[in-house]
Amino acid sequence: MDKTIRRHETCIIGLPRCDYVFSSTRSCFIAYGFEESPLEVAILKRLLQTRGIEPIEAGGALAPGQNAFCTKICSKVITSQFCVVLLNNDESGGAEVPNANVNMEYGLMMGFNKLVIPFQRAHQTLPFNVAGLDTIKYTNSDFERKASEAVDHAITATEQVAPEPLAIDQSIEAFLLLNNTLVVACDNDADRNIFRLGAPLGFNLIADFGGFDYKFFGNYSHLRPEAVIWRVMKLCEIITQRMATLGIRIQTGMIDAEKVPILTAFVQRVEIWVVANSGDDKSAVAAAVACVGRKVRVFSVAEVTGALQQLAAKH
Repeated sequence: MDKTIRRHETCIIGLPRCDYVFSSTRSCFIAYGFEESPLEVAILKRLLQTRGIEPIEAGGALAPGQNAFCTKICSKVITSQFCVVLLNNDESGGAEVPNANVNMEYGLMMGFNKLVIPFQRAHQTLPFNVAGLDTIKYTNSDFERKASEAVDHAITATEQVAPEPLAIDQSIEAFLLLNNTLVVACDNDADRNIFRLGAPLGFNLIADFGGFDYKFFGNYSHLRPEAVIWRVMKLCEIITQRMATLGIRIQTGMIDAEKVPILTAFVQRVEIWVVANSGDDKSAVAAAVACVGRKVRVFSVAEVTGALQQLAAKH
């Protein structure tokens, strides 16, 4: 499976643009017949949530005033990490009838080259057009075991390669200088440890001229807003969890108790700065992360270039 960031550019139903980013959320889209598979879906949701994957279903999304297919199905399939499809047939008058909506969503997943986990009850028959595809047959007694194994495999197979922090070019470095910050050299253990908190998400580490007020800086102008939001939220979660384990770290000798006030002060002061693509993207990110409980500054590419143009005009 492709584990790199890529953007879907052309809308399949003819809307002006798409630009959703493949696998940009830790979610799993579940396609199923609402009347045929409610127990299986309940099990899947629990399995996914305990593994940090958000279960998404078309019936659970509201899209007032928007294109329902785009908002509730297509975009969710694109941005999901992987997908599950329950190919259980509807039964009418003693005959099995494939669910048209579920099979349409299955085709969409395959067309987008998503990793799909297909399930069907053991006593049912697959439609001819998907009969040649590997499908997990199950009974009520073994569904949870088979689903658990399949989900674990899918998570491992679709984990994206952590993006390297984008290089700080001269333009970005000049912009940071205008905002009284410098890129941290990370030439000591303390700075390296702080940098590593954000590095898996693509953050660089910057600090004020005094070298004590740190900030995580992410140049995410190549990502959609939801991907930027996820990275900011995840970094906040990492920082919070590290602080929550201070007691254990002190008990095990990993941290000296004398350093706790310094670490606490660091967490209270640390900021997150990100560069989003457009003004609209900036607004979307800023609104979504306003509740994280720490200062997040969001810049647009236009703001960065505008600041540099003003600096050039003065000189």
